[in-house]
Amino acid sequence: MTAGKINSNTVDAQEAITELVGIDASGLSNQSVNFGSSNVPSMLAGQTLSNQLMSDVSKVVACVLAQANKFPELAKAIEERDRADGQRFQ
Repeated sequence: MTAGKINSNTVDAQEAITELVGIDASGLSNQSVNFGSSNVPSMLAGQTLSNQLMSDVSKVVACVLAQANKFPELAKAIEERDRADGQRFQ
């Protein structure tokens, strides 16, 4: 893929999301931080915050991947439109 160039090309669109497809953060929502029997308020607040962040990061990654998976379909539609437009000028 050429950087800085806009293409209505399905190959370029697929290449653009290839790295994202390999990311799996689904396990983050199932993990949690536990400081055991600590009763230090700041540690307990940090534990709560860390657990919320892991869940939120998992949701953000899933959302980004869902949007990224739309790129090949969008590129295909644009490629077809460009091809049709190009035929009008022949």
